[in-house]
Amino acid sequence: MTSTVYCYRLSPDADYDALVSATDRLFEAGDFDQLFEAGDSVGVKLHFGEGDNDTHLRPSVVRSVVGKVTAAGGRPFVTDSNTLYRGRRSNSIDHLILAHEHGFSIDEVGAPVIIADGLLGNEQVEIPIEGKHYTKVRISAAGHHAKALIVLTHVTGHPSAGMGASIKNIAMGLSSRAGKLSQHSDMVPDVSEEKCIACGTCAEWCPVEAITVDEVAEIDEKKCIGCGECLAVCPNGAVTFSWSETNERLQEKMAEHALGVVVRKTGRIGFINYIYDVTKGCDCFNTRQDPVLKSLAVLASTDCVAVDKAAVDLINEHTHGDFFRKLNPHIAYDVQITHGEAIGLGTTHYDLVEVT
Repeated sequence: MTSTVYCYRLSPDADYDALVSATDRLFEAGDFDQLFEAGDSVGVKLHFGEGDNDTHLRPSVVRSVVGKVTAAGGRPFVTDSNTLYRGRRSNSIDHLILAHEHGFSIDEVGAPVIIADGLLGNEQVEIPIEGKHYTKVRISAAGHHAKALIVLTHVTGHPSAGMGASIKNIAMGLSSRAGKLSQHSDMVPDVSEEKCIACGTCAEWCPVEAITVDEVAEIDEKKCIGCGECLAVCPNGAVTFSWSETNERLQEKMAEHALGVVVRKTGRIGFINYIYDVTKGCDCFNTRQDPVLKSLAVLASTDCVAVDKAAVDLINEHTHGDFFRKLNPHIAYDVQITHGEAIGLGTTHYDLVEVT
């Protein structure tokens, strides 16, 4: 099996007008208006960005997609799910306020914002799958009930999975809180006494109060849910995981939750990957990040495995190396891609079609 990936190349100094143009052309080239019928609800999935993050996708790109869905007779809504960790996206009230502050209002993008897993992250549907780790996964209710989905992904590095692209966007972003917890359940962190400065940042952000701080931070393994938030926020690099055991299982579980999203949407889901302002960390970081790759391309496909593999290949070709492995040398980031192919999520074999 071979999938088609459409590619719109960006100039090194491309701005957001170029991203909007790329989005318009790729929507048309990929026949994304055929993913839904008139009157269908169409979820436009993206990440609204944590509070001080400024490299997440902008409302102008979303407005472009919403406009095209509406013109084709669809009924779009903009969506993401709540997070495990503490912050302004951990419940729907604060999440919606943050989305509005970042410009994702109905006036700005032309469609309402609906948090996919409800007020507290527990509105979910169990989907049967055939996976290595699961026979069923828990997916956010709105993500499941939408007749079609168009997934907009800012490609980034990731502190736990190595890379964040379309697979990660739907695996984490469209699972319920219980689904996220299950994906992270094998990750048990450790604190280096030499590096820990007892600042308390990890305890402040721990969603289950599993961390106490005296001379060093101590993590209660019985309470820990393995969300990785302590790793992401530690300013001194004192938190580590047994990566050889945990990140591969995490990525396999991600791929299987992604399968739960797409398995009942055959022919009704499209993916757009933005290789623009690529940062080492994901958009969940509540801080400004300097891009490590400014502008390269926008990709579109109906196959999340193929579009992620194409993104990796284009970036590696452009940077003359294994880009994401250099960002996070301890993580074999491509497990999510190879396991996705193994379980039928998609294929790594693709034809790249240039769109101008």
